[in-house]
Order: sequence, then C-alpha cells, then structure tokens
Amino acid sequence: MNLILLIFMITAIFTILLFLVALRIKIVFDSDKSDINMTLLWLNSVFKALVTIEDAKPILTLYLFNKKILKRTFEKGQNKPRGMELVKLTNPKDVHVNAYYGFRDPFTTGIACGAVNIASQFINIDSINHIPDFLTVNDYIYLDATAKVNLGSILIKLYKPRSNN
Repeated sequence: MNLILLIFMITAIFTILLFLVALRIKIVFDSDKSDINMTLLWLNSVFKALVTIEDAKPILTLYLFNKKILKRTFEKGQNKPRGMELVKLTNPKDVHVNAYYGFRDPFTTGIACGAVNIASQFINIDSINHIPDFLTVNDYIYLDATAKVNLGSILIKLYKPRSNN
C-alpha cells in the first residue's frame, strides 16, 4: 500500500512539474561550420535532449541525469506536426534571437537586414539582436536563439485528437 502511495505521489509531483517548470530551448545555426543543433533542457540536469544533423539526417540524443539513454535518427512521419505548425503548438515564450550575417554583396546584406527587421515585427520575439556585416569576404549566417515552452500544455495539445477539417 505504501509503495502504491509513493508511486502516486511521485507521479503527481512529476505532473505538476511538467506544468510549472518551463522547457528551455536553444537553437544554433552556423553556416561556416555547416552546423545546426538544438538543445532542450528541463530541470537542468534531469532531462536533456540534443538534436543534431549528421550526414543530412537529424539525430536525437536523450539524456536522463546526464546519462545517455537513447540515440535515434528521425524518420519522416505522415501525421506529425511540422514547421510553423510545431511553433504554434509549442507557443514559445521568452524568445531571444541573436543573428550575425554577412554576404559578399553588400546589397544582399542590406536586403537581408531589412527582411529581418520586417519579419521581427510579425513574429512574437522578446528581443532580437542582429548584426549585419557589410564588409565580409565570405557569405555566412550565425543564428543563436533561445526560448521557453510549457511541456504540460504541449503534451496535452499533442495528444488531443485533431480534426481533419
């Protein structure tokens, strides 16, 4: 009886933490190194997920208490949310973006700078720091973005039946 009560209490505490403690997301894109990675952290050292690109395939690595528990390649799915649908589903908060970019043609850099300014007006971003480099000799983009999302609400939205309309 005590074991069942203990399991119930641990499950209840875990469920409450899902709604109270935000999942921190960090995305880094570096065109010089051809590097794209995403880090997901929950309760600092309790849960960590890394998504990296290896051989043009996304790889998911999960850690629990800093011990690797899973490494798997993503497969394309038919009914999984994608792109902007996933962003709307997660409803990120506390979004901060740092963008450093430059193109050999200063005109292209200027167009990109204007596009970033226009796009930032239509997207819910708390802060954006973009540094265009008009005098570079190589094309590059470095993007570093962070956000927080509520895991409990995401899980509810993911498992809520979706209509086909």
